[in-house]
Amino acid sequence: MNWINTMFQKKKAVIGLVHFKALPGDPKYDEEGGMEKVLEAARKDVVALQNGGIDGLLFTNEFSLPYPNGASFEMVASMAYIIGALKEIITVPYGVHLIGDAKATLCIAAAVNAKFTRGTYHGVYATSGGLLDTDGGAIHRLRHQLRIDDFKLVYYVNVESSADIGGRDPIEALRPVYKLDKPDALAVTGAVAGCQADLSLMQQVRDNFPQAVIFASTGVTLESVDKVFELADGAFVGTYFKKDGIFENPIDEDRVKNFMDHVHEITSKL
Repeated sequence: MNWINTMFQKKKAVIGLVHFKALPGDPKYDEEGGMEKVLEAARKDVVALQNGGIDGLLFTNEFSLPYPNGASFEMVASMAYIIGALKEIITVPYGVHLIGDAKATLCIAAAVNAKFTRGTYHGVYATSGGLLDTDGGAIHRLRHQLRIDDFKLVYYVNVESSADIGGRDPIEALRPVYKLDKPDALAVTGAVAGCQADLSLMQQVRDNFPQAVIFASTGVTLESVDKVFELADGAFVGTYFKKDGIFENPIDEDRVKNFMDHVHEITSKL
């Protein structure tokens, strides 16, 4: 029994991503449509995911492109506003991830009663936007100060679109972190969003940290989920659920339902 089982009441959890359209201040923000357009698109995605049988939701500012190094005030305000406006229709556990700013993510979570996030909480990484330096100690302290100690931090083992600046082996880099930080879960990603998570690395994570809760964080599809769930306890799914599997498209309820029906088949045999 782990927190996946208690939070989602499932043996394996599939968390559907709700990718917010560009927010105020973002270069591609639709000023004519405004926040109502962003909110309506998110509302439709939530409804499609829940009607399709999803286990949980993760709200992210996926289209705040290019990603800045840290959150702006308008990003934090916009995300909190959208999630707050959607709460009345949400029927499953949900999390939040403001990309590139773990502290801002925690602050939003405290405001909207989100239950989990994923992110980079150890090491220093070279990214397309510059260096990403982390401070796991500060994140854990902020979580405690906000009185959300049960909020789950899913640690990236490897980081999409990024590289450890020291070239460290991800498993060896994780050992002291796993022992001392006690992550709530570990997530394995692919090279970029939509690319399959590295299953060989996931196997190493399972072998070296057998008690860990493990997520596949990118690239899970109907064709790959069987193999993923041989190793992982959960999966974050975004691109596959979009119409025609295209990143920029809205969620396709039928794709969600077909995927979740297959997952229920898999888990019924466990």
